[in-house]
Amino acid sequence: MIMNMKIIKGKIIEDFDRDLYWTRVVFLSKDESKKTQVLACASLEYLEDLYRIGNGTKLTESHLAGWLDNVIKKWSSLNLEFFNQDIHYDVYANTQEGEANGLDFLIVKSQSR
Repeated sequence: MIMNMKIIKGKIIEDFDRDLYWTRVVFLSKDESKKTQVLACASLEYLEDLYRIGNGTKLTESHLAGWLDNVIKKWSSLNLEFFNQDIHYDVYANTQEGEANGLDFLIVKSQSR
């Protein structure tokens, strides 16, 4: 696990057309000599299943913050080789088609900065 890493959380953005949420998280080494970013997205269905939401209940900011915290825990637990790549993609979906669509979406987002 990388200790004392600096983490810059991006805003979680909802994409209504695709029913997904996405964000960018920047990870910096302690001395800021190394940097990488993770583009993450989760489908609405995935998040609803994760938090057992149904029957008219809405996804809340608290649910989204919990998902983002889990993404950060996952990526910050990796070793320093994590910094050898500029961009990482992390897709959370219930189906392979959802994962493929999410990855395509993130790749487009990474190219349009």
